[in-house]
Amino acid sequence: MKFVLDANMPRSAKSVFTEADDIVHVRDIGLGNANDADILKYALNEQAVVVTRDMDFANIVLHPIASHAGAVVLRVPPSFTVAQITEFLRWFLAEIGDKIQLQKALIIVEPNRFRIRKQ
Repeated sequence: MKFVLDANMPRSAKSVFTEADDIVHVRDIGLGNANDADILKYALNEQAVVVTRDMDFANIVLHPIASHAGAVVLRVPPSFTVAQITEFLRWFLAEIGDKIQLQKALIIVEPNRFRIRKQ
């Protein structure tokens, strides 16, 4: 599967994905300062799921689920360190199991739970 890590995600989060996954960070592809719409456009072109901490991606009025290939929004406390964010993402990916569920869905991940919304 393909994934795009948003600018607010640590690059180290790439390490939680498997070798079979195609994972890029927006800073590595020249989109480090891009707005949400440009990131979603890139991800849709690539059929990649966006992984972010930006709650704007969870707003289905701004970004309807049908307008993107999938979005995983991590709701973590602002005090979380890079290591904690990475481990939180690792926990979620282990819990979700089959990543195919992430396609064409909005997933909001909070400590100890997550919600999946399909179009």
